[in-house]
Amino acid sequence: MATRHSRTATLAALTLVAGVAVSGCQDTGSPTVAPTSSPAQKPIADLTKYAKQSVTWSEETCPESMRSITLISDETTCAKVTAPKDYTDHGKGDISLMVARTKGKDANSRVLFTNPGGPGGPAARFSAAVAKLSPLSATHDVIGIDPRGTGDSTSVSCEPAKVDYDDPRTLGPAQIRQIQTATKKSVQACAKKHGDLLPHITSDNTARDHDLVRQILGKDTVDYYGVSGGTWLGARYATLFPKRVGRFVLDSNTDFSAEWSKTFFNQPMAFQRRWDSQFLPWAARHNDRYSLGATPQAVDQTYEKIRKAAGDGRLGEFTPVIIDSILASALYSDSGFTSSASLLVLLNRAADGDKAALSSAERGAGSGGGGYEDYRERTTFTAITCNDTPWSKQASTYAANALSQGKKYPLTGYNGLTNECAFWPYEAPQTKVDLSKAPPMMMVQTELDPATSYENAIAAHKASPSTRMLVVDNQGDHGAVVGSKNACVTTAAYDFLIKGDLIGDDGVCPSIPLPNDRTAYEVGEKQDGEKLPTTDGYARQQPNLAQQVIDLLLKIIAEATRPRN
Repeated sequence: MATRHSRTATLAALTLVAGVAVSGCQDTGSPTVAPTSSPAQKPIADLTKYAKQSVTWSEETCPESMRSITLISDETTCAKVTAPKDYTDHGKGDISLMVARTKGKDANSRVLFTNPGGPGGPAARFSAAVAKLSPLSATHDVIGIDPRGTGDSTSVSCEPAKVDYDDPRTLGPAQIRQIQTATKKSVQACAKKHGDLLPHITSDNTARDHDLVRQILGKDTVDYYGVSGGTWLGARYATLFPKRVGRFVLDSNTDFSAEWSKTFFNQPMAFQRRWDSQFLPWAARHNDRYSLGATPQAVDQTYEKIRKAAGDGRLGEFTPVIIDSILASALYSDSGFTSSASLLVLLNRAADGDKAALSSAERGAGSGGGGYEDYRERTTFTAITCNDTPWSKQASTYAANALSQGKKYPLTGYNGLTNECAFWPYEAPQTKVDLSKAPPMMMVQTELDPATSYENAIAAHKASPSTRMLVVDNQGDHGAVVGSKNACVTTAAYDFLIKGDLIGDDGVCPSIPLPNDRTAYEVGEKQDGEKLPTTDGYARQQPNLAQQVIDLLLKIIAEATRPRN
């Protein structure tokens, strides 16, 4: 799930987009939106000509960004599928969808759609990584469709507002107004550039694109694995096409029963919780390795010391907002704890005048790379979130919320100073999520997920009584299944996707230790629910791949489910 705050691989890109990050709405205990009535949904036009189109599968059709993955498997090929821009009016023209397929080993393989979230993350290369890092390719054709607007499907790309500030904690009213004005102008420019397609980039239409591919593949039902914003898409698909739902696993859940604003509203709290309750104590436990402080409070003081040095201009390209963005991004996975600590070690030395340490930190921060060099994902993210559900049109509400949340959740709370949705000129008809007509599906949620909070997942679960919830106690990975070493989680999820064995009741899995820890530490309240076995059904059945290939695939999974916004 992308955050509505900045994060990118390079310092330059971080500086560019940090100022346009946004969050939820007014801090009144729940987000508020302007009263609105959604436009009426028109009937879907006949899809016969699209469903009967002939497609050609080949490795050459796959985008260059995933060629290195397809070389790992001779079974991964791609095709271009034509879909209507507007499902209610085919006269508005067509778009193209990039579809990747890794053929299963079983002659009667089921079909598994995958989506990494974002929303707006390309799914083609994600699907190839899922096929190689899981046992699913033995029983499924694993499919990834780059959502309309992004990746190598018909895309949109708009440059974000160019605003520049070093520290969101210190912004005054005049600077905030400048940010809002720049955001409004960027939205207007985007609408002028891509106004023919932007209104049609919605989760409902993306779900319809998936069902069109299902028809082309000739399958009555499909299985699904969606992460983060992919849970929102999966719930939309199940609402629109309940009879086509097979085995669905929704991993790291948005509150798909409510509006987008609610999910984003809870992010600052969830990021701060992960930072305060897990990272700071973990760094203190390993003070002999990192020397950041022997207590959580001491580690936090070191962080504030570094942040002040950055604000004083003593850390080169590292500004407070860049440091916050890097550290927040690293909270998406347990493995990010070690990279965050290593960065803080270098910056702490740099704050004391060590120029060599600063050079090392800048090289490390600029070495991430990967992904697309334009703004396809970011623009699609904006279009989907702004089109899908209502947002307040009062720009001041976002700044007020950010200033309020920042005081309580300083790591990311200040980032929501503006929101493109306040100026968005479109309003797309959407379907209210209702999973009651679909078969039961499985939700997987870590207790300390920073991007899609536990509270949002529980709300969606309660609003959808047919779902079964698997909570991972004391764990905070965003993306809990594919690539995980937690045998309890992978066994439960893969048993459902592969065998159809859905957990009987809501369940709880224990966490695995954080890096360099020998045991898992209790955080917060003990989770209630049936305790599932921790037997190793799948976790260690890794493909027979070289470790560097596994590391590459894990990196692809991580990058796909982290924000570029």
